[in-house]
Amino acid sequence: MQPTKLICFCLGAFAIVLAFGLEFGAQWLPLHSNVELPGVGITAMAYFDLIFLYSLALIFVDFLPVVPAVFSRVQGIVTLVLSLLALIATIVLAYFTFAFVMTMVSLLLAVPFGTIAYLAIWGDFDTASAKMVLSLAMMLKLVGVGLILFASMSFLKNKGFMLLTLCSVGLSFGLGLLHTLPPGFLVSIADAVGAVVIAIALIVWLVILLVGALFAIVAALRSVVPV
Repeated sequence: MQPTKLICFCLGAFAIVLAFGLEFGAQWLPLHSNVELPGVGITAMAYFDLIFLYSLALIFVDFLPVVPAVFSRVQGIVTLVLSLLALIATIVLAYFTFAFVMTMVSLLLAVPFGTIAYLAIWGDFDTASAKMVLSLAMMLKLVGVGLILFASMSFLKNKGFMLLTLCSVGLSFGLGLLHTLPPGFLVSIADAVGAVVIAIALIVWLVILLVGALFAIVAALRSVVPV
């Protein structure tokens, strides 16, 4: 790849890294300011975008002259281990997030004292901070993908990368709708439901990565061991 196009790719990847940092850093806002945590949905979105970053890392490795030949032999094992660990963690995350949703719904429906407790704890969702984080993250993702495509339109042929891009942007947009459409006192529940949906989407992608890694390992073994 030409140096100019490589710079565009690196800038695009950096924009996506910034988007991830914005999403992941949102959960630490309450520790450094009086701003409330903008829901669990944005944190789940950050975990989903880890796959996005991993796919970019694999693409970047292909640009290096020496690394691909070495990394291609261990890529399947690395992907297998990482996707398996991430799959277990995501299943646990989905379970606890679903339990969190059921807890909020149960309290909301337990009139009057449960409802009062729900409204006191989760009735006031910080939609302004959540919208700001999601809007900036989506903008950075779109700018990043645009720069990457400008570097090489051949990335359009990479169906996995493009589908992952659409999923990431689409889930961010859907989470934004869940923060906007419901009445204010229901946004916390809608946000947690969005987190469950994102976790399920992440599980699907991790299973795809896991299966792909198994095929890659088998192919690597066949190329080394004579049949």
